Amino acid sequence: MITVTGLDVTAEPTVPERALVVCAHPDDVDFGAAGTVARLTAAGTDVRYCIVTDGDAGEAPDGVARADVAALRQAEQRAAAAAVGVDEVRFLGYPDGRLEVTLGLRRDLSAVMREVEPDVVLCQSPERRWDRVFAS
Repeated sequence: MITVTGLDVTAEPTVPERALVVCAHPDDVDFGAAGTVARLTAAGTDVRYCIVTDGDAGEAPDGVARADVAALRQAEQRAAAAAVGVDEVRFLGYPDGRLEVTLGLRRDLSAVMREVEPDVVLCQSPERRWDRVFAS
């Protein structure tokens, strides 16, 4: 049995003023939380994305040079963000597939948190890839 005290389950949910979405890779948020993000932006929440890696390890579509994959994935992420009402997408530029928990990563994520001052932070499930574990 779970007991919860001090929680008013009849209260209307509040809409956060600012939300920050932190993900490891370009497109992670689109598969994991784009519906939630769309509802938040429709309700007036200022949602911002922080994508930790540069996306350079993604699959290169036919006709796209390996060196251009990161730029392509970032452009796709900006377009997908705009489609759900997100204007700001920040890429920290860490290497895709080689992310490690370092003082630099913690510093960079902390700086974004201080700047955005979110009421809510959305992180992805850390399942399946170490980059997602470390970004979460």
